[in-house]
Amino acid sequence: MVLPCVESMVHASRFAALRAAPGLALLAVALPSTLLFRVRSDGPDAIVIAAGEAFLASVGTRSSLQEVFSDTPTVLLAAEPGAAIARSAARLKIFSVLPTEVTTQQLAAAIAATVAGFAVTLPRRPSAPADTMPVTEDLTAREVEVLRLMARGQRNKQLAALLNISEHTAKFHVSSVLAKLGARTRTEAVTIGVTRGLVAI
Repeated sequence: MVLPCVESMVHASRFAALRAAPGLALLAVALPSTLLFRVRSDGPDAIVIAAGEAFLASVGTRSSLQEVFSDTPTVLLAAEPGAAIARSAARLKIFSVLPTEVTTQQLAAAIAATVAGFAVTLPRRPSAPADTMPVTEDLTAREVEVLRLMARGQRNKQLAALLNISEHTAKFHVSSVLAKLGARTRTEAVTIGVTRGLVAI
């Protein structure tokens, strides 16, 4: 059960498409002023806050909400999800921060990943013509297998043993996965894999 929270009911339509996402059950929308009550009464599995910066400014560091977010996986949608917003959210124990324009599929995947214990971020990218957007290569079947094992926390030595390959080859596959996904870290690669449907949560 996912509890959406919006700054005004005008924004409630943001979640209409999410109702059709497989595996997600949406509760009635809450306002920031009723969030604490709704969490205690409804006991959601996850919270999605689409009030962004306004929400963070209004709650400050209220310990009651920090406790709620420590116990309930939460995704924050923000218009400008930069480092300052991520730090403010982290102080409230919210570690998944996404731009408000994420697709329904990305949001559903982010909710699933957050519930599974991942911190999900997807930097807001400036609009660009299609021919200037970065192109990423498709992963091979072996690289998808490596990515899925990375999502389970397997290191190079464990990857090598599980796939019956040398540690050097495992390291090569990991580097290739990072390069093809345009990721700097394993966590970032897994997050991208989740949003693209390559990694099931």
